[in-house]
Order: sequence, then structure tokens, then C-alpha cells
Amino acid sequence: MTYQAILDRARKFERQGRPGEAAAAYAEAAEAMEARGDWTSAVAVRARCARALAAAGKTGEAQRLLDTLDRAAASMPAGVRAGLDAQAAHVMAAAGRTGEAARRAWAAMSGFWSLHDAKRADAAGVHAARLIVKDAGPRDALRPLRELMAQLPPGGDGHRQVAKLLADAERRPDRDHDVLITDPGTAAWGRLAAALAVGAHLAVGNGVTWNTLTGHDDPGGDRVLLERDWGVTDHGSWREQMDALLDARNSDPAVQMVLDRRGRGTDQGAWRAEIVAWCRERDIAEQTVHEVVELSGQVLRYESRFRADGLLPPDGRVASVYGYDFGRAVNMARWGLNAGFCDAEEAEKCVLTAGQRANQVYTSWGSFSAGYILGRMLRFDEGEFGEWYERSLAGHRVLAEDPESPWRRMAWG
Repeated sequence: MTYQAILDRARKFERQGRPGEAAAAYAEAAEAMEARGDWTSAVAVRARCARALAAAGKTGEAQRLLDTLDRAAASMPAGVRAGLDAQAAHVMAAAGRTGEAARRAWAAMSGFWSLHDAKRADAAGVHAARLIVKDAGPRDALRPLRELMAQLPPGGDGHRQVAKLLADAERRPDRDHDVLITDPGTAAWGRLAAALAVGAHLAVGNGVTWNTLTGHDDPGGDRVLLERDWGVTDHGSWREQMDALLDARNSDPAVQMVLDRRGRGTDQGAWRAEIVAWCRERDIAEQTVHEVVELSGQVLRYESRFRADGLLPPDGRVASVYGYDFGRAVNMARWGLNAGFCDAEEAEKCVLTAGQRANQVYTSWGSFSAGYILGRMLRFDEGEFGEWYERSLAGHRVLAEDPESPWRRMAWG
């Protein structure tokens, strides 16, 4: 097999979200180049190998390879050094060395501009800008973002994207959560974007980009999160949790049973009677019957507060909490892809399924949001209307009111 064919295979593995296999293929291609004495090409390919290793969670190995390449590239042409800087930025970011990553991306941008390679210079400049915001925070990023933008030709795609990041940083509150972040280089409309917006509650709450599945630089962090909070350690356990979310089986089924017993116009007494009758038909223990009847009271209290806070219209109520599972399914896809437990195609299919099922259950972004938040409150808030509630309400308001929100820019369904 020619080394070009091996490179094509490596790139295919990357597109499929299989970084470990991509790294092995890049290493094989580099060895073939070195055997032919093509040292400059080999350095460039080994840099891609380092990036793939980092994406696979092998950041230590990736950094050691990078150190070797930095020494080898010192006397090589500017194009090789710029390409190495561009890949090094991704490796450093994956290792949590965000400030160094930003400097390497900036160096790559300068190197590509010296070669009149506008496309790669723009890409490196935008990457540097994102890393600057991540490292410094929105407020402290303003000055370096302005300096970076001054080096990008006005009218170009890189200048436009960095200008958007700067504008976002200027208007963002001084916090790293409960903020809407949109990747300007990724579509913020269309079928996939609409499905990703179903997961926007968590994205806003965590201060991460809502409209991307890829491009996150902390695979190790996502693996820790998945194992700690979900018991996910491999593809099989990830798929098990994903299927439970897509089938709305993760949340307490008693909540949806209670909601399903409430007919249109049913008063509280009749609703409770319907719940009791349903339970007794199934010989459910009296203690459990008492608990689910009390659950209906919790629902009413939350709905009353939702109406007061604008989460529901004056006569609105929640028909389903399945949205809580569907919204988390979108984020499970993102975490799984970033952690290397699924490939990009599988993650995207899961996101689209979550969006489709949400559309089947709800009639608007508002009704979806109320269902999502009620599901979350009944699991964590315990009727306290405490921090869980305040944060969820803040996220809803960002998504419902920000002019750049996908909920404002895309119709439901």
C-alpha cells in the first residue's frame, strides 16, 4: 500500500471519530516517508499522529512525540514549522495546556500568512482565538482577541469569525456558565443544528458551544465525567445509557405515569383519583400509591412557579418530562464522541433521533423547556426552588430571550 493510501485511511479514521486507529495509520505513513528520505513530509505526518494520539486520550505520548518533532523541525522550511505549530495547538489543548496551545496556534497563523496560505492562516487564527477565550475567560480575552484580529485581513473568513468571538466576549457576563456560546464556523441552522439545540440547556449551563459535536479539547475530562456520573467506560456502556435516554427510560417512570393520568380540565381531586385507580388496578403497594399521589402535588407546585416565572403561559402545564432525557441524549452523544466511545456518524444519528423524538412529544421550544426543567427538578431540586431551579431558569431565559439563541432563530419541529 502506498503511503498516500495509508494517509487516506488515516483521514478516514479521523472523520469517523476513531483517533487511535488514525494515529497508527499516520505513524505507518510517516515510516514509509522516512524510508524514502522524505523527512519534511514525515514530520508533518507525525504531527498529525500526535494530534490523533491526543484525541485518543494519550496526551503524554503525544507531547513526547511533539517534543521530538519540535527539535527536528527547527531547521526545516517555514511551512513545516507552521504545520507543526497548528497540530501542536491541538495537542497542548487536549493536555490542558490551553495558554501554550493558543500561542502555538497564533504562531501557526503567522507562519501560514508568511507563506500567503490564507485558508490555513484563517483556520489557525480562529483556533487561537477560541483557545484565548477558553484560557483567559471572556473579559481577559478582549485585548489579545483585538490584537489577533488586527493581524487578519478584513473581509476574510478568519477575520469574520474572530470578530464574532470578540463581540460575544464583549457582551458575555463575567462567568463561565449560563451563557450562550455559538461556534461561528459551524452551521447554526438546519436539521442537525435544530436537534443539537434540544441539548442547549446543558450546553448553556456548562458554558460550552451548543452547535458542535466535535472540537472539544478535553477528552480526558469527558471520560472522567462519563465514568463518575454515568458508569460509562466503553462503547457498550455508553450505548446502554444512550438508548435509555433516547427511549426516555432514564427518568423515573412514575413521573410520566402521573402526568398521563391528568386529563384536560381535570381538577386536582379527580387527577388524584385517577392515579389511585391506576395503581390499584396493578396491585401497587399503598405506600407507593401515597408517594405517587404526593408527586402530583409537587408537579402542581412547580407548574405554579413556572407560570409565575414565565416558563409556562398563564394557563400552561407540563404534559411530559421526556424532554429531560432527550436533552441529555444530545450531550451524551457529544461526550461519547469526545471520549472516543463512539464515532461521529453514530453520535450524529443519536442527536438527530433525540431531536426527532422531542418534536413528536412537544409542540414548541417553550413546552420542551418546561418539560425538561420539570424532569430535572423532580430529580434534583426536591421542591426547594434552590440553586438547581435558579440555574435552570437562567438557562431557559438565555435560550428564550437572547436574539442569537437557536430557539429564537429556528422554528420548532
